[in-house]
Amino acid sequence: MKYLKYVLLICLFVPVVAAAPFWMQCLIGTLVALAIVMPGRNIPWYMNLGGVNVTLGNGNLGGSIQTSDGVCGLILTGVTEGGGYTLGTPVLVNSMADVATAGITLANNPFAIQKLQDFYNELGTSGALWVMLVANTVTVAAMTDNTNANTANKLRIASGGTIRILGVCADDVAVHTGGGTITITNGLNADVYTAAANAKVLAAAWYALVQPVRVVIGGSSYSGTASALTAENTGTSNNRVAIVVGDSQNWDATYSSACVGLVLGRLAAVPVQRKISRRKDGAVSAQAAYLKTTAIVAGASDPGTIAGKGFISLFTPPTKSGFYFTGDPTLTVSTDDYCMLARGRVIDKAYLIAYDVFDNEVDDEVPAVAGTGLIDPGFAASLQTKIEDAINENMTSLGNCDGVTAFIDPSQNVVSTNTVNVALTIDAVGYASTINILLGMGL
Repeated sequence: MKYLKYVLLICLFVPVVAAAPFWMQCLIGTLVALAIVMPGRNIPWYMNLGGVNVTLGNGNLGGSIQTSDGVCGLILTGVTEGGGYTLGTPVLVNSMADVATAGITLANNPFAIQKLQDFYNELGTSGALWVMLVANTVTVAAMTDNTNANTANKLRIASGGTIRILGVCADDVAVHTGGGTITITNGLNADVYTAAANAKVLAAAWYALVQPVRVVIGGSSYSGTASALTAENTGTSNNRVAIVVGDSQNWDATYSSACVGLVLGRLAAVPVQRKISRRKDGAVSAQAAYLKTTAIVAGASDPGTIAGKGFISLFTPPTKSGFYFTGDPTLTVSTDDYCMLARGRVIDKAYLIAYDVFDNEVDDEVPAVAGTGLIDPGFAASLQTKIEDAINENMTSLGNCDGVTAFIDPSQNVVSTNTVNVALTIDAVGYASTINILLGMGL
């Protein structure tokens, strides 16, 4: 009975086989014989031969590490709107339509709307922006005060620590109208310089929380005298903070504002290694630019003086139309590795990736060379490869850096210290900030 089905099959096909050519008769006979000697099997007959079995895996590729490079936060002076926005409330917006939905209107908050419109005009698309408006009793210095639970840290907590670029700007007209005192010192509202000092402490605190941030401060109430500004690139070390002087509109004859929204919009639009002053990215979206009440025109000297003192400003290049950023300096000496926002943003991204990779190794067993306590060289090499691969996949391949080198010294004793020391070097891209051309005539 075991082979009855095969007997019936042969009887059914005998007439067909008899009429077939000899070679086909042989083939059919062979297949039937194989079917008989391997009854009840659910695998192809050729798998019984020696060979290699290959199983396709899925989900093993290293995914991109999320570093929220372009997420910005913006704190501005404003007012509560009846039936709309309430002061001190962090809101996440992705467009000007979201701003309207949040209840922030041009009629009641023209200062904030201008900064927000600058941001989205420059970004050129939708994008995450954390916004919080504060009362005119809150100075720009208070906005960056790490001890103040109602300003920058409130916005950070609401964002879940995802803000990588924080912009702050006070409406000095509103501050003055509200009874506040605006003191012009070294060419700006004195609170701007205090805000920069506070922002240094704030940024260090956020870094310790593995929430690195760069801060851009609006240099409000510019006096109109460029030479009066403090030289922030001499004897200073505040490489996580920048100040912008100049605005996209003539805000006030005495208490001028600054285009912090425009700067943040460009930063959010470009990759981390990109300078906001890159000519190939074109002019900014603003149709006008002012230093106090003076319109910026091609050939004006003040933007160069301001840039030379370590501030961000706007200017028009001699052979171009429109307005461009003068650079992206931070408040530190030019020999500082992070004297520009671009370099700082690159290292912040690398920091987050490195933390993510090695956080997975915390409290894991580390093989050691028997009798020495030294880390196993092969294991050290595997960790080096792991972080280099992560940086290369998430940064080098995107042009954020030129490469990476990791080194774990095999002579370190992990048994006695329970510590693994890693040296990680990011190869930065260069910039053609100055181009020297030797120009001459030939025959």
